[in-house]
Amino acid sequence: MRATQRVLYAAVAAGAGLLLAAGPSLAHECVNASKKNQAAGVQVVIDANTGEIVWTTSGVANRLAQGLVDPVSGEGFHGLLGFDLDGDGATDVSTWMVGPDGEIPLNAQFNGPACKGVTNIETWFTECIA
Repeated sequence: MRATQRVLYAAVAAGAGLLLAAGPSLAHECVNASKKNQAAGVQVVIDANTGEIVWTTSGVANRLAQGLVDPVSGEGFHGLLGFDLDGDGATDVSTWMVGPDGEIPLNAQFNGPACKGVTNIETWFTECIA
């Protein structure tokens, strides 16, 4: 059982690393800048520095094991993805992988203030965090 879990986590980590390496392609994703607890509802937490999976729900692990979610492309995963930016194992920022093409429509991301509510994650990092 332990070996199966290791293989599963390695596959998820490889997919997460690929997603993180994509960098600019993730810039279309969004974040809820007003959400106090970014970890609430997160299904997968990825260490942004290493690309490794820090935590996942048992449901996501089961879907990966059944082949319903492709760990390389992320195909089949729709939900809330958390990133640990400072290496403490806790979600610092979360983003959705939902809707058409795995994203919330662009007009929803850019409709409203940059540092409040649902906003583009690249905008949030450059204008609100920096």
